[in-house]
Amino acid sequence: MTVPPNPEQVPAPPSDAEAALAHRLAALRHGLGADRLSLWWHETATGLAVPFAVSADGARAVGPVSAQVVARSPFLGPVLTARRPVTVEPGDAGPAAAELAALGLDDAAGTPLVHGGEVVGALVVEPARAARDPRVRRTARSLAPALVAASARRAERRRLVTAEVLLELVEGAPQARSLDHLLGAACERLAALGGVDRACVFLLEDGRPVPSMAAFADGRRDPAGWQRFRAASSAIGLVEQVARTGVPATADRGSDLLADWWAESFAIGSLLAVPLGRAPDVVGVLTLDSAAVRPFSQEVRRLAAAAGAHLGGVVGQARAAQARADELVVAGAVRQLLVEGAGATGVAEAAGVLAAAVQRLAGTDRGAAYLVDGEGLVEDIRLVGWSAEAREVLTARVAGRPAAEAPLWRRVAELRRPVFVEDARACDLLAPQLVESLGLAAYVAVPVLAGDRLLGMVVCGAVGRPVSWSAAVREAVARIVLEGALVVENAALRATEQLRLAQLAREAHHDPLTGLANRRRFTEEVERTIYAEPHRSAAVLMLDLDRFKEVNDSFGHSVGDDLLCLVGPRLQQALAPGDLLARMGGDEFAVLLPDADAARAREVADGLGSALRQAFVLDGMPLHVDASIGVALCPEHGRDRSLLLARADTAMYGAKRGREGARVWAPEGSTDSRDRLQTLEQLRVALDTEQLVPHYQPKLDLRTGDVAGVEALVRWEHPERGLLAPDVFLPLAEQAGLMRRLTLRVLERSLLDLGTWRDAGHELTLAVNLSVSNLQDVALPEQVALLLETRGVPAAALVLEITEDVLMADAARSQQVLAGLRRLGVRLSVDDYGTGYSSLTYLRALPVDELKLDRSFVTSLTRDPRAGAIVRSTQRLSQDLGMTFVVEGVEDAATLELLRSLGCDVAQGFYVARPMPAERFLEWLQRHHVRAAVPRQRAAR
Repeated sequence: MTVPPNPEQVPAPPSDAEAALAHRLAALRHGLGADRLSLWWHETATGLAVPFAVSADGARAVGPVSAQVVARSPFLGPVLTARRPVTVEPGDAGPAAAELAALGLDDAAGTPLVHGGEVVGALVVEPARAARDPRVRRTARSLAPALVAASARRAERRRLVTAEVLLELVEGAPQARSLDHLLGAACERLAALGGVDRACVFLLEDGRPVPSMAAFADGRRDPAGWQRFRAASSAIGLVEQVARTGVPATADRGSDLLADWWAESFAIGSLLAVPLGRAPDVVGVLTLDSAAVRPFSQEVRRLAAAAGAHLGGVVGQARAAQARADELVVAGAVRQLLVEGAGATGVAEAAGVLAAAVQRLAGTDRGAAYLVDGEGLVEDIRLVGWSAEAREVLTARVAGRPAAEAPLWRRVAELRRPVFVEDARACDLLAPQLVESLGLAAYVAVPVLAGDRLLGMVVCGAVGRPVSWSAAVREAVARIVLEGALVVENAALRATEQLRLAQLAREAHHDPLTGLANRRRFTEEVERTIYAEPHRSAAVLMLDLDRFKEVNDSFGHSVGDDLLCLVGPRLQQALAPGDLLARMGGDEFAVLLPDADAARAREVADGLGSALRQAFVLDGMPLHVDASIGVALCPEHGRDRSLLLARADTAMYGAKRGREGARVWAPEGSTDSRDRLQTLEQLRVALDTEQLVPHYQPKLDLRTGDVAGVEALVRWEHPERGLLAPDVFLPLAEQAGLMRRLTLRVLERSLLDLGTWRDAGHELTLAVNLSVSNLQDVALPEQVALLLETRGVPAAALVLEITEDVLMADAARSQQVLAGLRRLGVRLSVDDYGTGYSSLTYLRALPVDELKLDRSFVTSLTRDPRAGAIVRSTQRLSQDLGMTFVVEGVEDAATLELLRSLGCDVAQGFYVARPMPAERFLEWLQRHHVRAAVPRQRAAR
C-alpha cells in the first residue's frame, strides 16, 4: 500500500473520508513518534479483521495485509471481542507474541475502536511504548467514527468499481472474439479487483462443471499449467458442490472439497466458489483462490457474488447468441445437404453428399462413405479429399471385407449415432496400422441410414493433430445424420423409380417374348427417321415366317415360342449397327434401315433370308423356317409412316403369294395392291367417324324359343362403296395394327345398344369377337370394365368370342388377358370350334363358358350322318364340361328341329334372322312376339 503524504504538508480533502482518515493516522504517528500505525476493520458478519489503512515511515515494511479470523487471532481477538488493549513487548512469550513473531514483529500494542457501542476496528501501534501516550486513547474515540465513514466510502467506491467492471464486461460481450476470450478477460479483471492470485470460470455441460470448458486467468501466466488445468479428469469438489446447490462456499488446503492434487498442482491455499447465474439457471461456477491459506473478506465475497450473477447473464446471452449462430450454421448445412441430395440418385451418391456435409460441419480434411451389401461386405467406397496413396490403402484393406471386422463399424451399428474420436492413435476402434497409413489424427464416424435400415458408414478424418469438437458441433453432426437418412432414402427411392421407369419403358417398347423392339417402338423410330430430315432416305422391311403355323400345330406353342426367340438373334446377325429389328406380332418381324437405298435394302433382305436357311435345333430336333420379305423405300415409295408400312406389308404378301422370298414394292403394282392400300387409308378415316357400325344377329334358345342374345358383327357403311362385309377390311385392320381401336369402337357402340334394350326389359346377352391384337393387349380387361360400368351393363351379359388361331398367336399373353376378363365376370366363348388342331387342350386349360360349333358341320347336317355324329359328340362334350353349346350356320327349319332334338342349347343363322342394324333389330324382336322380362331401372352410369 502506498505511504500517505505528511498530513502537515498536504491537507486532506474534507469530502474524502478515506483521505481524511489517512491524514489523521499520519498526524497521529508523527505526534507519537511511532514507527507504524495500522487500522483494522472488524467484519462482524464474517468474523474477520480486515487491514484497512497503514501509516509508516519509509524504512519499515508494511505488516500483515491479509484478513485474519478474529476467533483464531490471539493478538486481535481480545481487542475486537473483549474490548481490551493487548500489548506485546520484546522478550514477551505467549500466543499473541507467537502470532506477531510469525509476522516478523515483536513489539506492538492493539487498542479497540468503539462506535455506537460496537467494536468497529482496532488501532495497532508499533512500537508498544508509543501506545502509552494518552493521545492514543483520546484519538481512538475519534478514529472510530472516521473509520466507519471511511469504510462506508471505500465500500461504495468498491461497488462502483465493481459495477463499472461488470458493465464493461456486459457491454463488451458482443464484441468479444469468443466466449473463452470474454471469460478470460473477466477473470483477469476480477483477480486484480479481488486481490487474489487467480480467478477461474467453470462452465457446465449436462449440469456438471467441465475443466476443459474453464476460463482461466492468473498472474503467473503459465500456459503449461493452464493446459494441465483444462485436461483434468474432474472438477474441484467445491466447484461441483456449488454447481449442484447454487450456494457460494469456500474451502482451504486439506479440505475434502479441495483435493490434494488440485491444491498441490496449482498451489491453491484457499478457494472461494460462487455460482454463475441464479438457481435453478446456474450455467457455471466462478472461483477466486490464493496461494496462502486465508479467509475471504465480505468485500471479496460480494465482488464474487455480483460478478457471478452478471457473468451468468453474459454467458447465457453468449450461449443463446452462439446457439442462434449454430442453428443458422446447421440450417445452412441442412439446406445445402437437401439441395445437393435432391439431385442424388442411389444410395452411393447420397452417401457421398452426406460425407461432404459432415466434413464441412466437423471441419475435417478428408471424408469417405462406406456402403455395406446384404451380406455385410463393404461393396462401395466414396472418397472425398483423399490422396491417391490413401485410396489404394482403403481399396486394398477395406473394400470387399466384412464391415463387422472393424470395431468402429460395430460401435456405429450399435449406437446409430455419430462417434467422435478426438485422438485416433489413443483409440482402438480402428486398426493402428490403418490409422498410421492414413495419417489420421482424429475422426468422426456417422451411420448411413435409410429409415431404420443401416446401409453403411461415413468417416471424416483430420490429419496433423488431435481435434476437440464442441457440443454444438456434435449436435449439428447428429442433426445432419437424421436429415441425411431422409436424403439417402429419397435417393434410393429415386433409383428404384428410375429402374422401374426404365423397365416400364423397356416393356412399352420391347416384345416380352423375344426382347426385340415391339410394334410401338418400331413405328416411333420410323417416324423419327423419315421426319427428322426432309431428304433423308430409309428402307422398311416386313418379314413373315412361312409355315410357322405348322410348327405350332405340330409341336405346340412352347416350341413355337422357343423358335421365335432363336429367330431374332439369327436375323440380327444380318444387320449392321444402327439398324432396327422388331417383332410386330405373331411370326411377323420388321426391319428399319436408316439412310439405306434400294441396293442396301435388297442386300439386307437377301441376308435375312440366308440367315434363316440354316436349321434351328430345338430339343435335339432340327427345324427349317423360310420367310417372305417385303421392302418399301423412303422417299421413293412415300414419306408417311403408315404408307411405308402398308406398302412393305403389301410387298411381303406379294412375295409370299409368289414364293419369291423378297419383293420390293412397285408403284406400278396390281390393281389389287392399289385397292388394298386405298382401302386401308379409308379405314383409318372410318375409325375416326361413325362409318363402322355393328349389325346384330339373334341367338335362339332352342329350349324356350326365346331370343337369348345377339352377336355384334361389324359393318362398314362406306360413303362410296356402300355396306362392306368384315372380310373386306378386318384382315387389313389386323395387319395395320388397327384392330384394337376397331374392337373397342364395336364394343362401345354395341354395349350402348344393349343397355338400351335391357332398360326396355329385354334381358339379352351380347357376343363380340376378339382378334389376335386384342388378346395381346394387357389393358383390354381394364378397358372392358370401364365400358361395362359406363353403359350400365352387367359383366355376365357380355360374351367375348375367340377362335383357336387367335389363341395360338401368343399363348402366354392370351391366357393373361383372358384371365383378366374372366375375373370381371365376362363370359368366354370358343368360336369356329372344330376347325383348329388343339381344341381339347384349350378347353382343359382355359375358363371357357361356351362352345360355338363352326358352320361347316351344320350345312350338311340333315344329309350327312358323320356331321350329325360330330354335332352329337360335341353337344355331349359341352354338357359334360358345363358349357353352353351354340350352333351357327342354321339355314332351314329342318336343321333347326334336328338340333333341338339333339339337345343343343342355342342356334344362330339366317333361318333365325340375318344380321341387322340396331334400329331394325328392336322392331324385329317385337314382331316375333319374344317373351320379355319385367322392365328394370337403368343402372347408374
